[in-house]
Amino acid sequence: AVRIKSGQIKQPEALGISAELKSKGYALLCVGFPASDLEVETQDEDEVYWLQFGRYFARGPIERDDYALELAMGDE
Repeated sequence: AVRIKSGQIKQPEALGISAELKSKGYALLCVGFPASDLEVETQDEDEVYWLQFGRYFARGPIERDDYALELAMGDE
């Protein structure tokens, strides 16, 4: 995930990012093609996920819970 600082990118197959975020300059390089020289700023994928889906699926970033993980994997 990146934020385009300058240049143009085509990303017709970028289903993992909303039109709203695309209009704000966010892009997914894994499905994007440069249409000009680009200057990009890398973004934390969790940040982009939160911007796009956080208001629907969570109340904030998910914190890692090692104790719960240990309990879940107790028999292994």
